[in-house]
Amino acid sequence: MLYLNSNSGNQNIYLTLQDAGRDYTYTHYLFKLVHRMSLEDFYFVGYVINDNPRYTKIQVATNATTTNNVLLTETGDYDYFVYAQNSSTNKDPNNAAVVALIEQGTLRVPGAGIVSLPTITLEDNVLFYGNE
Repeated sequence: MLYLNSNSGNQNIYLTLQDAGRDYTYTHYLFKLVHRMSLEDFYFVGYVINDNPRYTKIQVATNATTTNNVLLTETGDYDYFVYAQNSSTNKDPNNAAVVALIEQGTLRVPGAGIVSLPTITLEDNVLFYGNE
């Protein structure tokens, strides 16, 4: 599972994309994120920091809507899809520049805790008895 913080500057995600894409010729990675609750789609072209047979390091900011970044303000779980493509600007998985879907999985954007614990106070004049 991948993790990104919402509405934040440069962050890194690590994947093994060369292994999945070894049968294709391509130059860039297109990411599609689908929020599991709202079903809203988000797209960005991965800004590659390191790409070798062991791992691919992608840098992304989640506080901007540009080619290499994506604005994520909604926390929760997303399905992610990574496409190999031959374009540095295309954000459409149906475009002819897209070669193949090479990886998919889950991305979590954590937020504030869902559960809030109540404060429990007891009066001073209460006696508790137990059976022993």
